[in-house]
Amino acid sequence: MATYRLLLLLVLLATCMLAQETTLRATVPLVTIPVSVTDKNGNPVEGMAATDFVLLDNGERRQINVDIVEFGISPISLVAVVQTSNMSLAAVEKIKKIGAMIPLAVVGANGKAAVVTYDASVQLVQDFTSDAEKISSAFSHLKAVDATTGHMLDAVDRSLDLLAAQSGGSRHNILIIGEAKDRGSKIPLDSIVQKLQRTGTTVYCMNYSKLITPFTMKADEYQPTGDYLQGMVELVRLAKRNTMNTLVDMTGGKRFGFQTKAGLERDLMLLSKDIHNRYLLSFTPASDETSTFHKIEIELPNVPGAITRARPGYWSLAP
Repeated sequence: MATYRLLLLLVLLATCMLAQETTLRATVPLVTIPVSVTDKNGNPVEGMAATDFVLLDNGERRQINVDIVEFGISPISLVAVVQTSNMSLAAVEKIKKIGAMIPLAVVGANGKAAVVTYDASVQLVQDFTSDAEKISSAFSHLKAVDATTGHMLDAVDRSLDLLAAQSGGSRHNILIIGEAKDRGSKIPLDSIVQKLQRTGTTVYCMNYSKLITPFTMKADEYQPTGDYLQGMVELVRLAKRNTMNTLVDMTGGKRFGFQTKAGLERDLMLLSKDIHNRYLLSFTPASDETSTFHKIEIELPNVPGAITRARPGYWSLAP
């Protein structure tokens, strides 16, 4: 009798586990698309509702929900990624002075920020914190190192791992401050783009040219590290792929450019306006048998002339 009861208990337990597994496998995760909506002058368009948006998923219209980041529905987690190659010395002297603006203006009161540097290697300077003084200190201690490479993509990969370790459903963002092109990363661009799109991370970029920035500095702030030949090599590189543009376009972010400290501060305020005035479009996708990339199109039939920026799609996961 005891043996019969034990067998019955095991059968019931196995049945429950199978039912739970079936339920979990049938669950389709919600897709969230951060969207920036601006007028022709770049000013945020406010007060939009779900009925104002038309979202097409591989050509199929989806029923969506709309929230706004500004209303505090999810805090911001941002990794500030700064190039510290010796060719960036002039820019680093500007960048190290704006650390206090990252937690206060860009991230906001409920968010967190981390600081990563890259040159020939990638370094975590400051892990995620909401302490404004720690972020400001991390920036103020930035130093250019003796390296002519800049592993931007490797730094983005490290940043994505840091963001993945965060809990609480924060909105993931990466801010890259450096040259427009990657120099020597081990991880390929297409791998990073896929990882960014799978995680829904938005990339913002602030770039400078090492050929221009030195001439905007005070005499006591700049020590030349290059030569005419190095400058000619840089001009040749301008014709090659622009890494920053690709990262921004593939994630729906925004790119800024600066030459002076005042310009950098202005760009950070514009970034703050963009990152805190985004709409979050969410919907339940159709279940796929395989992992595939879905193209997203967003239309605003009720708001003529409005401009939208969002990532071009998402990767579905097979059940």
